[in-house]
Amino acid sequence: MENISEMQQDEGFLSEIINAITSGIFVTDLERNILMINAAGAEMVGRTPGDCFDRKCYEIFNTPMCQTESCTCRIATTNDVVNDGMTVLRHEDKEISVEFTSRPLKNYKGKIVGCVENFIDITERIEQEQLIQSQQEQLIKKREEDIRHLQDEIMELSTPVIEVWEGILTLPLIGTLDSHRARIATERLLEAIERTRAPFVIIDITGVPTVDAEVANHILQTVNAARLMGSEAILTGVCPHIARIIAQGRVDMGQLTVRGRMTDGLHLAISKLLEHQATAELVNAHAHNKKI
Repeated sequence: MENISEMQQDEGFLSEIINAITSGIFVTDLERNILMINAAGAEMVGRTPGDCFDRKCYEIFNTPMCQTESCTCRIATTNDVVNDGMTVLRHEDKEISVEFTSRPLKNYKGKIVGCVENFIDITERIEQEQLIQSQQEQLIKKREEDIRHLQDEIMELSTPVIEVWEGILTLPLIGTLDSHRARIATERLLEAIERTRAPFVIIDITGVPTVDAEVANHILQTVNAARLMGSEAILTGVCPHIARIIAQGRVDMGQLTVRGRMTDGLHLAISKLLEHQATAELVNAHAHNKKI
């Protein structure tokens, strides 16, 4: 054979062509008998093309679609369509992810006489995609954790509890105060009271632009909680706008000590603290005289 036209008549020539294709290819008749298969397709299931010839395709290739209504060759030949997708090829103790395309095989009259299926091993690609997805999920998780840590740090900086005097704590609030932030501020304040046993607490809202009735009630609950832990709370920095909102909301602030500025609240707390200390000294002196 000296020219391509002569080679085209040779079955060996056709076999050389399909064996040169690195993906798997096989041809079946309408009864699913394998009429032709290339080396790559047979090798994928640990066989040679000779082992697969004239065997049922479902005997050679074990997939969830085999011998079911989802059989890709059945769909292609019954509906005269190209059918493609992904499935799993089971071989021995392992599973091979494959991507397939099935086409109806027609004779020169256009009659469907069989099926041509092409399939490729995509296991490595799937593993790489899963690895990339896992890495992306880890990056997203780390980013979310970093954001949460940053939010916690911002929240801690925006709700600082400071001991400005021995026995006097201050909670200066700045920025928008919602119920969530108010709750966190309360938790930090009560933790500080438990740690220091301070008898006085100054809650300053000079830097808060507005407060609704719900937040005002939360502030009152904070005051009551501080009182239950033995600390007297003083609210400072109430601007006219916030005063109107609290009044319109009919929040009972009768038991709350209020001063205009933080310095005023600090003077009040110090004076009361000194009074308590003086009273304690008198009591101690009286008890000492009684003993004498």
